[in-house]
Amino acid sequence: MTLETRCRSGHYLAAVMAMDGDANRTKYQVLVFRQGHEVYQQTEKTLDDAIRIASAYLDWQSEQDFDS
Repeated sequence: MTLETRCRSGHYLAAVMAMDGDANRTKYQVLVFRQGHEVYQQTEKTLDDAIRIASAYLDWQSEQDFDS
């Protein structure tokens, strides 16, 4: 799954990817890129948490641009 936003500071793309966890549990990795460069990485236990984190990061970045 991917999410994206465009801000004054650049184009951000967040990717949420399933990865194999231990004991047959799936974990989800959140990666955020700004103009092709990784700026954030986090691993979450549930898909819902991973999507929430990715969305919150993009919202936060938009707010940071708006405030500056």
